[in-house]
Amino acid sequence: QAKPLNDYASPNNYLNSKKPQEQESEVDTCSNPPCPCPNVKGKVHGTEICISKTSLVFPNGDSVFFPFYVRLIEIYTPAEMIYSQLPTVSGGDILETAGEIRVKTYKNKGAVNELNLRSGQAYSVKMPNASPKNYMHTYYGTESPANLDWATNTVTVNWSDGGVVFADTPSGFYSSPIVNLGWLNCDYNKAALPSYNLTFTSKTDKLNNVAIFVYIPATKTVMQVNNMVSGNIPSGSAVKIICIGVRADNSIWKYYQTLTVSSSQSVNVTMVSSSDADLTSTLNGL
Repeated sequence: QAKPLNDYASPNNYLNSKKPQEQESEVDTCSNPPCPCPNVKGKVHGTEICISKTSLVFPNGDSVFFPFYVRLIEIYTPAEMIYSQLPTVSGGDILETAGEIRVKTYKNKGAVNELNLRSGQAYSVKMPNASPKNYMHTYYGTESPANLDWATNTVTVNWSDGGVVFADTPSGFYSSPIVNLGWLNCDYNKAALPSYNLTFTSKTDKLNNVAIFVYIPATKTVMQVNNMVSGNIPSGSAVKIICIGVRADNSIWKYYQTLTVSSSQSVNVTMVSSSDADLTSTLNGL
């Protein structure tokens, strides 16, 4: 008689506990307008944001006065993208990425109702990068469903090209005017033909609740696998596969493999016992 397959609970609670958290910053009056910029700086990766009160309005169109609050999420590393379940794929195409951020604005600390960007206005963002390139685009992300609570839910973000090229500044930043509040990705479409898919199977484990990711180091692309079949991976891509499982007793399990994609192929997964420290080390080493 065949041995029953190992079963897993949803990994979302575990992954949510590890993902980068929202940072809230107060933007207050200054004595000599225009206020010095940046007036918001990320506490983890140093994202710089310059946003003016005159660029913001209440949902009814009323002007905003000091103080107001900016909430920032910084997601720059593959580990952070995996924990956040925010892959860098657009319409099935892989994206070369230099980081993902989310910017939202509120009148009051801890408020629920967001402020809007005034029509025709923009704010500026500088995303740190040691070796900026001259072709990266602004990609805007639409949350689906809208306005998900970051702290408690898994967010699905659909990325679309904003059509603006980030400036590759010699000071070690990507810089661009930004015309949307919400998700922003510094990316470039790296789709190429021929491309192939990976199919995931297992003789030992049920994979329906296992989080499966494909990481492409050459483009710093994170792809999340749904329904056991990956998206399109360009031929010749060296990839790293990481599967994350959490059992009912909260024990952590993983599968890790490296391979070069040269055809559509099947990956046979066998999960092994892991730990928070071990999995963290694996993800930080991608």
